Amino acid sequence: MPTALKNVNALPVPTWRRLGVNGAELIVELPEPGPRPRSNPSLPAGTLRAHESVLRCAEFRSALSPELAAYIRVHANCGARFRVKRGESVAEPVTARHTLTADAPAVVDNNVVYAEAHSRATLVLVYDSADDTACFHAGLTRVIAENCAEISVVEVQTLNAATPHFTDFSAVVANGAKVSLTRVLLGGADVYAGTHFKLEGGKSESNAEVFYLGDGERKLDFSYIAKHLGQHTSSALNSAGALFGSADKIMRGTIDFARGSSGSVGGECENTLILSDGARNRSAPLILCGEESVEGTHAASCGSPDAAKLYYLMSRGLSEREAKTLLVAGLLEPSLKNVPDEKTRAFLREYLTARIK
Repeated sequence: MPTALKNVNALPVPTWRRLGVNGAELIVELPEPGPRPRSNPSLPAGTLRAHESVLRCAEFRSALSPELAAYIRVHANCGARFRVKRGESVAEPVTARHTLTADAPAVVDNNVVYAEAHSRATLVLVYDSADDTACFHAGLTRVIAENCAEISVVEVQTLNAATPHFTDFSAVVANGAKVSLTRVLLGGADVYAGTHFKLEGGKSESNAEVFYLGDGERKLDFSYIAKHLGQHTSSALNSAGALFGSADKIMRGTIDFARGSSGSVGGECENTLILSDGARNRSAPLILCGEESVEGTHAASCGSPDAAKLYYLMSRGLSEREAKTLLVAGLLEPSLKNVPDEKTRAFLREYLTARIK
């Protein structure tokens, strides 16, 4: 049934309403998930299931929408949920591929990684479409990283143009732990993505790499929050992508230095290429300081491809379209470095080129 979602990807502290960046409001048809989709989480042998009691104590916060996160927890029909034992290093990435089809048109996945102290693991989530059938995806990924654990989450999305993509990520990071998130969002209809890092422990670290592609009349709505609580914590966001057609994208990026987070550092960097006059890009950076001895930075660039770079490439025999495609592909490469499978990296390069053409 149609559900009204308010304050989707909302800024933690609202600004002038007339700017239109405080949060999105939309009506979403939240379906009954129905049949289990074609998904195949390759859980490592011997891992333990994550316990709900641990999740309840972690105090996760949704950056996307609390109502949508609750819907996912109740109605999930799939998901990778596992625990990495203390000191264990999982060599092969845990991969969950979800293919949306007419027989299973809704994927609602609830993913959990509980990493005990000094453990390591990588989770790869892939979402694609078998055909042009209009489907639905909503996913929630939660990570608990205990002392000195290292967890990497990679999300790859190449859904068809009729399928909306809602994705919510939150992590609680303890002393000396590191959590990394990479998102490659190339397809889908409207895309709503929320990210929330809670850096609880001293010297904890978070890194986020996001690449997006917007065309047609797509809406791309992103939220990023790095909450610094422990001392000498660090966070970094690198966001890049390209917009053409009448695509509309907004990034709300927040670095929150809470009292007690002295010595912490947070940074955000955005790079958006505008390839048509009808595309629209907005950035809403926010740095909150409850502590004095901290360092927060934000840098953003937005505009048409650099004329000098285009001239250089075209002087080497490339057409204007080929030169622009090469520039967009260059923005994708930093995110592809975190995709562990070479076959997937090659597919994404080909997919990106085909989409731009």
